[in-house]
Amino acid sequence: MAHSQDRPTSSGHIEPRLIDATAAAIARWGLQGTTRERIAAEAGVSRATIYRRDVTRDQLVTALTERAGQTFRNAIWPAITGRGTAAQRLEAALEAMCSAADEYLPLLAGMFLAHGEIFHQPGPEALTVDIFAEPFERLLIDGAGDGTLRRLPETVTATVLFNMVGWGYIHLRASHHWSQEAARRNVIELALHGLVARHDDG
Repeated sequence: MAHSQDRPTSSGHIEPRLIDATAAAIARWGLQGTTRERIAAEAGVSRATIYRRDVTRDQLVTALTERAGQTFRNAIWPAITGRGTAAQRLEAALEAMCSAADEYLPLLAGMFLAHGEIFHQPGPEALTVDIFAEPFERLLIDGAGDGTLRRLPETVTATVLFNMVGWGYIHLRASHHWSQEAARRNVIELALHGLVARHDDG
């Protein structure tokens, strides 16, 4: 695996190559099976070396989460700020999210097996981390304003939307081996239009 040039990150002293190695370990072993020893092996360093860096497994996973969040934001930003109705921009944002997921499919599939542990806080009332839910929340507010989307509780709906489309797409791609186009089309169609017949349906 090609490693990024070492430089400071938002996680402080953590080297980007160790974040790369964390991603590789999760893709190979799943999130729950990822240990510092396995991260060290992926990085090509000794176990003693990674312990001397004084970085924990949780710090490495957090740094990887921050990187995933930046990738996610970069992917959907053009849809968020583009032209068109809120419904059109929401569909474009969901498509962009699916495309971004394909870049890291083995990694995200490993996280999926760990029940999405790094993407939400524990507890029955927990909501998705803001960096993931907030863009969809904004589009839902815009859609209620321009009349192209139903008026719903924005934060809860954004959280459900991210998880339903994101993890649904990843599961169909990684576990059922659906094509990108089929998984994206069917998941997004269901999320946007649902199943219940409308009175204006033919």
